[in-house]
Amino acid sequence: MDIEKKKKFTNALLVPVLAIVSGLIVAALLVLTTGKSPLDAYKVLFNSGFNCESLQRCTFVTTLERSTPLILTGLSALVAFRTGVFSLGQEGQMMLGAVTAAWLGHALDLPYVIHPIVIILAAVVIGGLYGYIPGVLKVKLGVNELISTIMLNEVAILFLEWVVNFPLRADAGSAAHSFIIKETAWLPSFLPSSRWGVGFVIAIIMAAVIYFLLWRTSTGYEQRMSGNAPRFAKYGGIKNEKAALRGMIISGALAGLAGAIEVMGVNHRIMTGYSTGLGFDGVSVAILGQTHPIGVVIVAILFAGVRLGAQLGLQIQLKVPRELGGVIIAFIILFVASDNFFLGGINWVRNKVAKFKERKAIKEGGE
Repeated sequence: MDIEKKKKFTNALLVPVLAIVSGLIVAALLVLTTGKSPLDAYKVLFNSGFNCESLQRCTFVTTLERSTPLILTGLSALVAFRTGVFSLGQEGQMMLGAVTAAWLGHALDLPYVIHPIVIILAAVVIGGLYGYIPGVLKVKLGVNELISTIMLNEVAILFLEWVVNFPLRADAGSAAHSFIIKETAWLPSFLPSSRWGVGFVIAIIMAAVIYFLLWRTSTGYEQRMSGNAPRFAKYGGIKNEKAALRGMIISGALAGLAGAIEVMGVNHRIMTGYSTGLGFDGVSVAILGQTHPIGVVIVAILFAGVRLGAQLGLQIQLKVPRELGGVIIAFIILFVASDNFFLGGINWVRNKVAKFKERKAIKEGGE
């Protein structure tokens, strides 16, 4: 590995670490206002989110389960960003994937294995098509993708609420929810008392696929060049519009897959208020993960663990509002966005170390 690659690797590793530490320090001030010790709060937070004394008392398993949709929506945002499209449509695409899974999971009579595969393929296609719409609007009509994806999110959420309240409504209870999908459509879990299962494996496989696609194929090179240097890409014969459309389709397909897995592996139905902001969280995960698949996987697990720890540890054990977990994540993202500040500090330390080594070498040479 040459010096420049070492620098880039070190920077990519240190910036998120320093951002996380900075976020924890600032959030500690908020903990102090509640009258609790920040050290005790963080100890409880991380024990509740990442502890695993035994398989029966392993909160980390729940963290892995909750990280699954974040990995997929994070990958979805990553693909769009790398292509130069700032898409915020993961929420809506995920909703349509969930609706597709809830409908086909209830309506189709198919054997085990075949049923989940059919649903996943359908959700991927629906999600991809829903991602294609803002792509076309941007490429053909110049519509800002921020506006179009946000509006399409609203359409998808309202569509889901209509589906839950009317065509797929299971009963006349106060809280509308759809029929439970057939067991042939369920994704198996690894532990009897957990919902962590095949969905997580699919998410990890998709992270590997996206890495291979973007960094090991000519198509991925076109995607990244269209995002990083569109004029240079155009000069090199790459069709930026085609790359943008392809990126939006892949992005939508990944988000649709996330929605299907949530239905088949976790909830087994959709309900009123199904949207919990997982699509928007995927954008944060992609940014915090430095828009790299490995970073997305690590950050998604961290994200899920902090939220779980805030819910189980801070709120239940310490009586500290669980929203503090969201505040910690928000501060971390804020500091990651200030990467130039950290890069300046890292370069300052690097120069000091280089000068020290240089003076030491001169001194030893003189002796």
